[in-house]
Amino acid sequence: MRIFILSLFLSSCIVTTNTVVVEEPLCNYEKLNSTEVSEIISLSRGACFGKCPIYFISIFSDNSAVYHGKRFVEKNGTIKFELTDEEINQILDKANKINFCTLKDEYSEPITDLPTTYIQVFDKKIRDYCGAPAELKELEFLIDEICFRYIN
Repeated sequence: MRIFILSLFLSSCIVTTNTVVVEEPLCNYEKLNSTEVSEIISLSRGACFGKCPIYFISIFSDNSAVYHGKRFVEKNGTIKFELTDEEINQILDKANKINFCTLKDEYSEPITDLPTTYIQVFDKKIRDYCGAPAELKELEFLIDEICFRYIN
């Protein structure tokens, strides 16, 4: 009888649920239509002790972009160009996919002679010196790939 009461008590404590958990994206970067023009993406590649290219790219909410090449680049000076909505969305989709907003603010190791890359998407900025995840490098190279179509 005691076993029956104990099993009845324990079975009353078991709760089953059939809840479906839908994960929201951690990052939800998207280009909004606005009359106010603001920088939404930037990429800056810095110097090293060798001949590393030094340049800066800014992409704005009105699809305009600016490249400024400083040293060890094919094109020195400032070049203005326009990106398509599709190209900007490709960059933002990649940032969402890699959860850019959750990445560390800095990737660094005690090593010298490497160039520093700064990448920013909306209000999240990352300093990439050494040790960044491959997905972040892929995003950096995607920005380069898209923008250098217009620069070179």
